[in-house]
Amino acid sequence: MPSTVHLQVQQPDGTSKAFELTEHDTFLLGRMADCHLCLPNDDRVSRHHFLLEACPPQASLRDLGSMNGTHINGKKCGGREKGETPEQGAKRQYPSIDLKHGDRITVGQSSIEVRIKAAPDAPGVRQVNAALPEGDLSGLSPEAMQQLIFGKPGEDAFLLKGYHIERELGRGGCGAVYLAKPQQNRAEKVAVKIMLSRAQADTRAIAQFKREMDVIAKLRHPNIVRFLDSGSDEGTFFFVMEYCDGGSLADVARSHGGTLPWDTLRPWALQALEGLAAAHKEGFVHRDIKPHNILIHQGRAKVSDFGLAKNFQIAGLSGMSLTGQYAGTPVFMPPEQIVNFKYVKPVSDVWSFAATLYHLLTGKFPYRFDHKRDPIDIILNENPVPIRERLPGLAKEISTTIDKSLVRNPKDRFPDAAKLLAAIRK
Repeated sequence: MPSTVHLQVQQPDGTSKAFELTEHDTFLLGRMADCHLCLPNDDRVSRHHFLLEACPPQASLRDLGSMNGTHINGKKCGGREKGETPEQGAKRQYPSIDLKHGDRITVGQSSIEVRIKAAPDAPGVRQVNAALPEGDLSGLSPEAMQQLIFGKPGEDAFLLKGYHIERELGRGGCGAVYLAKPQQNRAEKVAVKIMLSRAQADTRAIAQFKREMDVIAKLRHPNIVRFLDSGSDEGTFFFVMEYCDGGSLADVARSHGGTLPWDTLRPWALQALEGLAAAHKEGFVHRDIKPHNILIHQGRAKVSDFGLAKNFQIAGLSGMSLTGQYAGTPVFMPPEQIVNFKYVKPVSDVWSFAATLYHLLTGKFPYRFDHKRDPIDIILNENPVPIRERLPGLAKEISTTIDKSLVRNPKDRFPDAAKLLAAIRK
């Protein structure tokens, strides 16, 4: 049996509702229709009151600047001070609260009992990776990262499952990417991405993750980075991919002062969209489109990391990616991906791709993020800034296409990468 987080809701009219989370997922409570538990008639509940993130058997809750706060076992967590406006209250990012079995959450006139059931420990499954430091791994020195992953510091090369690791190419919150050469063919260059599990996961979830990645590895397109090999060792997973010699679009923009002109960006955008459109046609959603995941190889743009983030998260291996202490700001994530965490569609990739173009052209993100305000509150309640407010000289045709791709309602966007590709080609 898998681990579960069960939420039993008692409402003031005496009725009850039950929600069961068996995979990495989110639960949003508030008065708005997009909430999983919508309480429109309770005036003590805010529009978006709190976000609960489950990575069974773990669960974490964050108040989103609500008017009256969220009470856990009678203790107030978050909430605005007396006399504060919603905007003023939202300028403080409230700490996440880890939940445990038996906790009772009270919001307005409703209460929620948290029931957590952990799956029996299984042999060969790493529980919480105790070796991982708190925070984003991108802050580690190269030596510390090498020691964490390979267990030995300070050497020029390491050996991993038949691959000679030469040097680090980049890193993120859950691991790093290395330039490597196969032992059997030292003339060939490959990229090895190593991902470290942030949370416990049962054998069922890990097996599902591997099956999903085996399917995605069969994707073949000139504008999609090829998966060549993969493997795992308890909580450490590695993926061998085609090496792209030109770095990412984030690297290219950085080398040009932080932004790229549209004439330079356009051919790469078209190429990447061709790869994304081919994947959408096959029924795959990327879920993590951003400048770092569009790579350049011999002048051609290729979409990288297809399905990695999605399947790593769904398996529960990434830990708390929206509420946890190493959660990043979801700057390229559309609103529906927070609310409908598991079931995003190609239209969500369209939003992320447009946000990527927006950032590469302007050096800014579509939202007016403020480090004093919870980014999730901004994503759920604000509209993106029209791109010509940031870049007045951008041609009207492309600015209209990007703005249409960034609207809040998915039904008003281009439905998939093929339609966005056609619009940009015009």
